[in-house]
Amino acid sequence: MLISSQTQTFFKLWFRQSIVACTILCFCSCSSVLQSSKINALRNDYCAPSLNYRIDSIEQKSTFKSESVAKRLDKHDYTLAAHVGLVELLDQYLKSQSAEDKLIARQKITEKILLFNTEVEAVVAELDCNGERYDQLARFLDARNSKINTRLNVASIVTGAALTISTAIIKNNSVNKTINISGGVVGAGLGFMLLNPKGKKVKLQTRRSLLDNVWRESNSDHAFPTSLWRVLNEKSFSNEGKQSLIQTLKKRWLTFVFDDKLNQEDEQRFFGINGYFSEEDIHNLADMHNQLQASVRTVQQDMRSLTSAINRL
Repeated sequence: MLISSQTQTFFKLWFRQSIVACTILCFCSCSSVLQSSKINALRNDYCAPSLNYRIDSIEQKSTFKSESVAKRLDKHDYTLAAHVGLVELLDQYLKSQSAEDKLIARQKITEKILLFNTEVEAVVAELDCNGERYDQLARFLDARNSKINTRLNVASIVTGAALTISTAIIKNNSVNKTINISGGVVGAGLGFMLLNPKGKKVKLQTRRSLLDNVWRESNSDHAFPTSLWRVLNEKSFSNEGKQSLIQTLKKRWLTFVFDDKLNQEDEQRFFGINGYFSEEDIHNLADMHNQLQASVRTVQQDMRSLTSAINRL
């Protein structure tokens, strides 16, 4: 079917505008860093406590040893009691002659256990908050990126349809070649961006990272309570007893998050103070916080065993 030159001119203009619109859509959709009020709210480090832990003398590891306590507790419970600072109090309780002295010693033991459990719960709450924050940010990016990919698919379909229509109704070979070449370039660009999407990242800044303490095996900033940090670094509290809870967690991260290879850039991003993260990276951050939270909670299981043993004294 032949159509008028006026119709062909109109179609050429329409097709060019479509290409321009699709190109603008692609560039807008593939900006390197996503910005929005929701992203700004979620990347704000609101989970960190407003005050740092104060290091009291009662939190320092005691070198006090007691044969009487060691005889009444198994090795695992005794080691935990030493890290928490309970051995001396337990020794006083066992050696107390009067009911009043025993009651005073028991009260001090209870207070120390309550303090330790409160410290553990504080760390668990911070990790849970960060895990949820990153998970929510990852879900937001998933939805945003899905919407962008839908737009790219629509643009690709429109471009393909326009090429098909132009070939059918425009008989001018030179016009057809121009349209086909232009449309082919746009179509190829759209296909490439769907297969290899660029950008779609957010910049995160962290003023306090518990992951960093774990990875570097350092608590110099006292982000973890000192008694809890000692327990997390005690090899006897892991299932195999060959590595500490911290070391086994690092090993899992290296294997499952970084595929047994961690370059300097990724180390700086995940365990430093800032960097650009994709949605997959943020999913990994959420998982790493949840895994660390699970490791901290295992200490509560050990503490339950110790508490039960103390109640039997």
